[in-house]
Amino acid sequence: MHPISPEEQRLIRDELVRVLKSRHFSNSRRYPALLSYIVEKTLAGHTEELKERVLGVEVFHRRSNYDSDTDTVVRVAAGEVRRRLVLIYHESSGEHVIEISLPTGSYVPEFHRNTAPEALVPSVTAEPELPQPVAPATVPELPPALVVDYHQSGWRKIVPGIALMLLTASFVGLFLHRKEARQSAIDLFWQPIRSFSSPAILSPGALVQDSNSSYGLTMAQRSDDYTFTSMATTMALTDLVHLFSKSRTEYLVQPTSMTTLTDIRQHPVILIGAYNNEWTMNLQRDLRYRFADDPDRQIYDATNASVRWSRPESMPCLERDDYAIVARFNSTITRSPVVLIAGIEKNGTEAAAEFVSTPRYMDALTQQSRDWASKNVEMVLKIKVVHGKSSVPSIEAVYQW
Repeated sequence: MHPISPEEQRLIRDELVRVLKSRHFSNSRRYPALLSYIVEKTLAGHTEELKERVLGVEVFHRRSNYDSDTDTVVRVAAGEVRRRLVLIYHESSGEHVIEISLPTGSYVPEFHRNTAPEALVPSVTAEPELPQPVAPATVPELPPALVVDYHQSGWRKIVPGIALMLLTASFVGLFLHRKEARQSAIDLFWQPIRSFSSPAILSPGALVQDSNSSYGLTMAQRSDDYTFTSMATTMALTDLVHLFSKSRTEYLVQPTSMTTLTDIRQHPVILIGAYNNEWTMNLQRDLRYRFADDPDRQIYDATNASVRWSRPESMPCLERDDYAIVARFNSTITRSPVVLIAGIEKNGTEAAAEFVSTPRYMDALTQQSRDWASKNVEMVLKIKVVHGKSSVPSIEAVYQW
C-alpha cells in the first residue's frame, strides 16, 4: 500500500510503535533508530534520501566521508531489521492490521494491509494478573534454653526484638542466595559480551565444495560464491541464538566470509567452527591451545608440542571421540572480546555450543577454577561419540591468563 491518506499514515505509525515495543526491538538501540528513520522518511515522501551513506551519517553518526566498503554498519543493521520484522510477523501472523517489510537490497520500507479476519478484530486487553500473596517468612523455633515466660517483666520488650533480628537475617540470607544464583557460571562467562556497547556478531563458518580436498569441502573465502553452512554449525548457532534471545543480549548473525576486521574491532564476536572459519584460525594465535593447520586436524598445546588431542583414526568414524576448544579472551589483534566455540569435527562444535549454554556444564568450569571469571579463559573439551551422537562434554584442560 502507498501511504497517501492521513488515516493510513496513522495506522503505519501505530504499527511502528507496536513493532518497536516487541521483544525483537525493545532491547536494542540501533535497530529501532534505523527502522524509525526509514519509516518516517518514507511517510514524508523523501525515499530518495534513503541511501547507505546518508543512513550511516544520519542514523549511525558516521563522518560524511566514511568508507562504507569497510564500515558495513548500515548493511548489517538493515539485514538485522529485515530479519526481525520477518520474525515478528511469522510469530503473530494475522494479528497486525499493517505489516512493515524491508525488501532485500533496499532501504525503503514497504507497508502491506493485512486483510486476515484476525487483524480486523480489536484486541481485548487481558485483566491484569494480580500478584500472588507472599508467604510470610517462618521464624525458626527457639531452642529450649531460650524459651522464657513472655509475660515476665522485661522479656516483653526483648522477645519481639529477637524475632525481628531473626526475620531480618532470613531476608538477608534469601537476598544473598538469589544474588549468588543470578551470578551463574553462564552469566559470568558471557558478561563481557553482554556489557559491550555494540551488539555481538555471531559468526558461523562457511564451506564450499572442493574436489581437491580429502573431505570434499574447504573453508569459504570472501570471493567464493555458493557457500553453505553445515548442519552442525547451524545447530550450534541455534543454541547461541536461543541463549542470547532469552537473556536479551543484542546480537546479529553474519557469516565469517562476510565479517571484516573492522566488524571485529567494533563488535564482540563469537566464532563458530574451526576448519570452516578463517577468523578462528587467524585469531587463535592468542591462545595456548590451538588447532593445527588443515589437513592435520588436531588440537595442540603451543607451550608443549608433545601435548595433542586428535580423533583416533583406528576407530570407526561414528565412534571416534571428538575434541573442542571453548575460549573467551580479549584479542591482541582487534582489542575487543572474542569467544571461540569450535570442534575438530562437527560433534565437537555442537557439544561446545551446548556446553556454553547449559548451566550444569558451565558449573564444571567453576569447580576446576574458581577465579576464571575476571580473566581470559580457555578450555579443551572431550566429547564421547556413540553411533555418531555426542555425549556430555568433559573438560580436558583449562588455562587462564
